[in-house]
Amino acid sequence: MRQALASSLVLASLLAACDSTAPDDASIDARVPPGADAWIAPGTDASITPGADAPITPGADAPMMSGSDAPTSATRSAGCGMTSMATPAMWREATLTVGGVNRPYFVYLPTGYDPNRAYPIIYQLHGCSDSATREDNNVPVHRSSGTNAILIRGRAAARCWDTNAAGVDVPYYDAMVEAAERTLCVDTERRFVSGYSSGSFMAHVLSCTHGAELRGVATIAGGQGGRSCTGNVAALLIHDLNDSTVNISTSIGARDNHAMRNGCDVMAARTPTMDPPCEAYTGCDEGLPVVWCQTSGRNHSRQDDLAASIFWNFFSGL
Repeated sequence: MRQALASSLVLASLLAACDSTAPDDASIDARVPPGADAWIAPGTDASITPGADAPITPGADAPMMSGSDAPTSATRSAGCGMTSMATPAMWREATLTVGGVNRPYFVYLPTGYDPNRAYPIIYQLHGCSDSATREDNNVPVHRSSGTNAILIRGRAAARCWDTNAAGVDVPYYDAMVEAAERTLCVDTERRFVSGYSSGSFMAHVLSCTHGAELRGVATIAGGQGGRSCTGNVAALLIHDLNDSTVNISTSIGARDNHAMRNGCDVMAARTPTMDPPCEAYTGCDEGLPVVWCQTSGRNHSRQDDLAASIFWNFFSGL
């Protein structure tokens, strides 16, 4: 506990110092001080132009992907059977009260949403941003999931996520899960988290603190693992070799942590997957694959053109 608190304090001080000196388009090599969980260069996530997420037009979902339907043995949430007034295929803002503070979150129901079908659910965690709509700084997985998943986007209390388990954002994530499953039809055995940059660090924290409740995580441009984790999760990580904002070593650390926890053969050559440049570890425990996707020349971009379909293909196969 003391070690985790010390790590969070170091991280907070580094972020504060960087915020006061680095412009939003800064290009800073993220380094991990001894004992610190991670250091993200604040502000750099916000300036994503290529592949930026556009407003959603109803009916613009991707075609249904084979094999991605929720299993008939799904564990159904309390919200199954409840009619939702939300318009499918559009992001809808809702509100939670967490610790006495009203906080927004954003719900995307698939086209043809059926309140009696238990859907996989993907919680998306954005990269650092000063934007009032920073939740949009996410890989647009909804464009690939089509009619087969519910998505929830959170908005951090600050410009980046607070990864301290005793901070403001972990209870906020818990509240999003409770609200979603109370009002929507969710397969509670297929909860997933995706993250970009700061959101990736948060996703890997949750994969440790909430490992017994999550099925898998998929992240880009951020990593780090946890200690004394509860449960294991399937994991896919994308990181660019030339990322000058968040060093690739952070994702390598998270990758190795997942591979070790999931019983993978870390000495064997990885196997290419159907989604280049991704490679899967061999020998992992059943249902707990670990996939590594190393790109080059893309720097700290979200790589929407690559990541959206890779994330969904990974989640839909679990």
